[in-house]
Amino acid sequence: MKGKRKRRVWRWLGILTGTVIAVLAGATFYFVDWSNPKDLNDYMAAKLDKANIPGMAAVIIKDNRIERTLHYGYADKEAGIKVDENTIFQIASVSKTVTAAAVMKLEEQGVMKLDDAINTYLPEPIVHPDYPDTPITFRMLLSHTSGIEDNQDVYEGLYTIHEGGGDSPVTLEELVREYFRQDGKWYDAKQNFTPEKPGTAFAYSNIGYGLLGYLVEQLAGMSFDQFTREQIFEPLGMEDTYWFHSQMETGRLAIPYDDGKPLPPYSFATYPDGALKTTPEDYAKFMISMMPKEGAGEAALLQQNTIRQMLEPTAHDGKQAMGWSYSVLEELRLGDLNNGRLVGHGGSDPGVFTLVLFDPAEHNGMIIFMNQNVKLQPRVLNVYMAVKRLVSEAFPSS
Repeated sequence: MKGKRKRRVWRWLGILTGTVIAVLAGATFYFVDWSNPKDLNDYMAAKLDKANIPGMAAVIIKDNRIERTLHYGYADKEAGIKVDENTIFQIASVSKTVTAAAVMKLEEQGVMKLDDAINTYLPEPIVHPDYPDTPITFRMLLSHTSGIEDNQDVYEGLYTIHEGGGDSPVTLEELVREYFRQDGKWYDAKQNFTPEKPGTAFAYSNIGYGLLGYLVEQLAGMSFDQFTREQIFEPLGMEDTYWFHSQMETGRLAIPYDDGKPLPPYSFATYPDGALKTTPEDYAKFMISMMPKEGAGEAALLQQNTIRQMLEPTAHDGKQAMGWSYSVLEELRLGDLNNGRLVGHGGSDPGVFTLVLFDPAEHNGMIIFMNQNVKLQPRVLNVYMAVKRLVSEAFPSS
């Protein structure tokens, strides 16, 4: 298991469209399903079966309504439990979209401003050791430009998968204290920070989103879990969404698989960056709230001006917004399907692959959750084709 997988390893899906296909041409004909069934269910089943994906659930949103749901395979192969509308998936880094919305909610409520220095709200200051006079702001954390780096040795070690799974015993407070305080057990001036000055360079940071969760706790005066439940999940009617295994019926969770082998349901100390557990139907409520219609009376999580600010590209050559990315399809080598408006996020962890996309102008969206990660091998081309078909179905005008 590698923590670095959360750095968008799902971009590997597109690699086989180039040189690898040429080199492994013979293998791909054996490992890839080249059929093209017209029926979407038949198409997805053929591709995912050939890819050895245990289970998948997907949702297509049209005009801010769920138009279609798809369920394939098993949530638990050993127990014979199939994926259905009750299956809950851990969604890896797609969780960051909810964490970003929590911060934007506080900004909208006037509790803080995006360009405030985070040290204004912390009991102990956090500084980049090479640039101690440059403040780190909320906007930098949200857009992955804070100068905070994922120390892989530390980050990987915080996964509970090593101890048999379950929720992490490490609190956000302990994480922040031990990672950023100079006498902390996980502090490393070189490994915990990028060489660049805060605010000047994009560096995808899971630890940074764990810090955002802690900042929400400091600002709201309650746990991150409680704040998101009261301010996001309950208002949107997301009744099947949880941060902790201890809060849910574990029998509903899609078991994560690695090369066909079941993994224990796990978590990590930086849970706001990737440990959300939900159904595609529940997450669709959140996605729809990100593209409200003028005067339509739909559930409003954030004001439209706040959402526009959140979705404005601020980093990574105009590809990174606050919690959302405009480069998802390009990294999947599906850029030709992008109309320039599609924004989303991907997630990758041991036994987890997720992808969400939406078009704010057309009010269309797509959600894909799988209970196995994808790897750079010939079979991954089946997943690539499945994703491409779903994108085409969700965004026909792209």
